[in-house]
Amino acid sequence: MKQDDCDQVNDFFRAAVQDWTPNAARDKARVLFVPVSFNAEVVRSCSAILSDVELRAANGFLTDDLKNHFIQRRAFRRFCAAVALGPSTTSLSKIVFEETDKRRPYLSSAPGLWFSFSSCGSGFLGAWSFTHSLGVDIEDRTQEVEAEELAKLYFSEAEAKLVDEADHITRVRTFFRLWSLKESALKSIGEGLPFGLDTFGFDLSPKLRISHAPTEYGGPTRFDSHLIERKTTCAALVTHLK
Repeated sequence: MKQDDCDQVNDFFRAAVQDWTPNAARDKARVLFVPVSFNAEVVRSCSAILSDVELRAANGFLTDDLKNHFIQRRAFRRFCAAVALGPSTTSLSKIVFEETDKRRPYLSSAPGLWFSFSSCGSGFLGAWSFTHSLGVDIEDRTQEVEAEELAKLYFSEAEAKLVDEADHITRVRTFFRLWSLKESALKSIGEGLPFGLDTFGFDLSPKLRISHAPTEYGGPTRFDSHLIERKTTCAALVTHLK
């Protein structure tokens, strides 16, 4: 790995990154998005700053597109850490994330800094906070899904009804709103999908709010939720006051 590779990765992400932090959450968190690149030189430079373990994982993917997506995702994770930690941060290649047994990424050198990451076909989302635990999720809402069936399987009865009663145009959007909020909420307590999407409940109108949350984490009043919607994606941020 050459320092030029780190510089090139930094330059690429700085030029491409978009600040998706909801205005109402700016005192708690930072959320960045970067679109996927199909530039072979960008992928090569991102690959050069990864660890041997990550490169072996990348080589395990069956297609070049999936491999390149993984490589960029891991490089973006380092970039977010560098932004969070400030200008005195070490080289991107030396930033090492560890993971809990629930696969939540963290830096042992900065235990008070909470990170969350997500990705879809169009790009990568990263978030962090020094004061709250948090979770983010991004979904490609142009993908075809059996929204009604999935909602009945994984959502509360009221949420499934909300999806079912939506008209054809808004049904998929409603589904992805709820899905991204729920997945973000689970990440905000360090859990994943096996913990249960019905652990959290959401009302989308008349305004977005969390209707129920685990009592062991303080219930709904300890959480704040935000939707981040773009033309082809639906993303969410959930913060939890620890």
